[in-house]
Amino acid sequence: MFKEYLILLLLGHIIADFYVQTEKAAEKKDNSIKWVFIHCLQYYGVMLLIVLPIISFNHARGATMVAFLHFLFDSLKFICISSKEKKDKMSKITERNIFFADQFLHFVSLVGVAYWQAKNSIHIDEGKVIADFLNIVGIPWLVVVSWILALLFIHKPANIAIQKLLAIYKPINNSNNMKETISAGRFIGTVERMIMLIFLSIKQYSAIGLVLTAKSIARYDKISKEKDFAEYYLLGTLLSTLIVIIVSFVFII
Repeated sequence: MFKEYLILLLLGHIIADFYVQTEKAAEKKDNSIKWVFIHCLQYYGVMLLIVLPIISFNHARGATMVAFLHFLFDSLKFICISSKEKKDKMSKITERNIFFADQFLHFVSLVGVAYWQAKNSIHIDEGKVIADFLNIVGIPWLVVVSWILALLFIHKPANIAIQKLLAIYKPINNSNNMKETISAGRFIGTVERMIMLIFLSIKQYSAIGLVLTAKSIARYDKISKEKDFAEYYLLGTLLSTLIVIIVSFVFII
C-alpha cells in the first residue's frame, strides 16, 4: 500500500506546487512571507481535494501533516532566499541549489507520511462512483492515477527542473522574441517527453530514436554553426530523456 499512498501524495504535491501555484506566485512567495501562507493554504486545499474520494480522519490527518511540513520547508526556503539577497549572494547556482533542496525535503516528507499511512494500515477506498466506473471499463485505479501523475510530472515540473539545471549553461541571446522562443521550447519538450513515455510504456524503444532524430533535424543548422547552443541543446535533450526514463520506471512500468 506504500506505493498507492505515495502516488496520491505526489499527485497532490505536483498539482499544488507546479500547477495551482503560478510562476508569478512563486516569485511573490520568495519575497513575502504572506504569500508563503497563501500558497500553503492552497496546498492544503489541494491535498484535501485529492483525498476527498477516499476521505477519512486518518487520510485528512495525513494531508494536514504534509501541508504543515510543506509550510515549514517553504518558510525555511524564504529565510534562505532573504538571507542570500541581503548579502547579495543570490546567483543562478544558489537559486538552483535552493530549489532542488526544497523539492528534496518535500519528497522526503511525502515518503515519510506515506510510510506512516502504510505502517498504520490505513485503507484506501477509491470512492464508489469512481470504483464502479473503473471496474466497468476494466482499468485499475492505480494505473489511472499513475498516468495522470506521470503526465503532470513531465510537463511543468520537468520544464522547471531542466531550466534550473541548465541556467548557467544557457547561451547569451539578445533576441527580442526570447520569451516566445522559451515558451515554444518548453512545449516542444513536453510533447517530446509525452511521446517517449508512450513508446516506453508499450516497449517500442527503437521509436524513441526517431523522436530524437526528428528534433535534431529541425535544429540541425543552428547545432552545426553554434557550438555553445549545440552543447546546451544536447544537455537539455539528455536531461529530458533521463526524466522520462525515470518517470516511466517509477510510475508506469
